[in-house]
Amino acid sequence: MSPRIPSAPDLPGDSVDVGFAGDGSGFALMGECGKTGCRHRVAVLDRGAGAWQLGQSPLADTTGGDGISAGLTVLGPGRALMTEGRWPPPDHTWFTSDGGRHWRQGSSSPSGTIAVVPEGGVLVEGCLRADREGNGCAPSPLLVVEPTTGRFRTLAAQPPLKGVVAPAGETTHSAGEKARNLLFVSGRDPSSGRPALAVSEDRGRSWRTSRLTGAEGQERAAWVVGAGEVLYAARPGQLPDEADVKNGLLSLHRSTDGGRTWEQVWRHRKGAEPRSILGAPVAGSDGSLTVHSEDGVWRSLDGGRSFTRHGSSEGMSGWVTTGAFGYLWGDSSGAGSWRISADGVRWTSFVLGGGS
Repeated sequence: MSPRIPSAPDLPGDSVDVGFAGDGSGFALMGECGKTGCRHRVAVLDRGAGAWQLGQSPLADTTGGDGISAGLTVLGPGRALMTEGRWPPPDHTWFTSDGGRHWRQGSSSPSGTIAVVPEGGVLVEGCLRADREGNGCAPSPLLVVEPTTGRFRTLAAQPPLKGVVAPAGETTHSAGEKARNLLFVSGRDPSSGRPALAVSEDRGRSWRTSRLTGAEGQERAAWVVGAGEVLYAARPGQLPDEADVKNGLLSLHRSTDGGRTWEQVWRHRKGAEPRSILGAPVAGSDGSLTVHSEDGVWRSLDGGRSFTRHGSSEGMSGWVTTGAFGYLWGDSSGAGSWRISADGVRWTSFVLGGGS
């Protein structure tokens, strides 16, 4: 069941970033902007609490048109990392272990190595230098954010992929009575150069290549989600023939063996919806697969092979992320509307701020 999250429409400003730990506690980064700049605040929800409380924010107010360029990563109950600057890499970081009451400034550069992604830790893309064009990151080692310190460490065993390698998701695959926790990253197959995944069954100690049958093109990013024995991988990217789509959906892939083999169940065809994807797809415990897009919500009941519009949804349909809680949906208009779901089927709605 999804944790019950209380609403707090009177929180100042807009809820820019929200995250939860597995016990239902959470953090929200609030931004209140006017003509002279923006003020940052942090709201905290303690485990089992009936209301959000304003905590201390380590971020200085911005001036002029700088806006808000900060992010929040929840690392467990009462623990979070605040980043300032466009990620990756951040300009500054701060860490709290007491629910936002105190923050300690950290470093955005990695120090030392770590053998495993610990419980509560987060795998993140390394960006130690820019690419030749200066528009993105050159290939760099994956980093781990330690849950007890907020520090960045270099993962000792790097995935066997080429190019820029980035996290693609963490999910649980049920094989009979045994459930395995899987970490996925995306990059390029070292032999063919095609887009591919790598998967770890031991929290990053070792990796194996997970090739996406039918995947083509330059884009290598992916989101992997799962429900029971079924995993889905969605590949976002620039569509070759539809310039009006900003967040294109290139293909969908399905696996029933923990990512050892994949079947391409859907690929972009001009005019066929969903043409775009906003965040991760949602794999429901009822066998459904849902895609939030630039033109409404689309649902499949046949393993991602075909989609129909969900209800009367139209236009930008919000952004979906995943975490220890399951799925988190936030609206596209910044009105403070959120939904959370543990199974991709039953959702709990709540409101955080929404006024500037």
